[in-house]
Amino acid sequence: MSSGLGEDWNRILDDLRVLAPIYGRGNDVLSFGRSAKLRRAAVASGLPPSGVFADVGCGPGSMAIEARRLNPSLEAVLVDPLPEMLAYATANEELTGANMVQAVYEYLPFRDRALDGYLAGFTLRDARDRVAAVREASRVLRPGGQAVVLDLGRPDSGYKRVLVAAYWRVVVPVLLFLFMGSEGAPFRDIYLTLRRLPCNAEVISIFTPLFAQVTPRKLMLDGVLVIVAGKAEA
Repeated sequence: MSSGLGEDWNRILDDLRVLAPIYGRGNDVLSFGRSAKLRRAAVASGLPPSGVFADVGCGPGSMAIEARRLNPSLEAVLVDPLPEMLAYATANEELTGANMVQAVYEYLPFRDRALDGYLAGFTLRDARDRVAAVREASRVLRPGGQAVVLDLGRPDSGYKRVLVAAYWRVVVPVLLFLFMGSEGAPFRDIYLTLRRLPCNAEVISIFTPLFAQVTPRKLMLDGVLVIVAGKAEA
């Protein structure tokens, strides 16, 4: 199993740094306008109703915004390795009062059992070491806490895998050119992250030893994966 991006991590980080001002618009183009709906449904499927949650790999804070809309009393901590992304999140009025932390997925600056919820929206595949990132998610969640991970998936079915790969290799460059011109070119490296992504069943298997309950859901020809993982009660 591929454990993450490895040596490609810095290349993807450089892409994301360039894409920070247009990240949300690019996601809308690539998802045919469904990215916000997917985030909203994922958050609603497992975020605890109260307490403190972290939006890890937050980008401009899209997952945290959906969480705040669902329950304004939740306390948000936004975590991202890029100061450029945190700057855009900070500027969003819907995230006023949220705490901002610059950190990577594998080394979160929180004590054990500090958080009630953990969110990761279309970001966990960008971890340098995916297994270490999921282990950190388990460590920082309190007993009974919930992790909600929404990400691109690599179908277990061979024919679906071919269709999803064709979308990213053939359709995505055309969409980016039509709607974003040369500005959207760095989004093409998403295919690089997918090539390093194991099949959905293998991704799910990372969570099962670390969480008491793991509920996966596959969408869009299994090209999108939602995992809700709960820590055991004390």
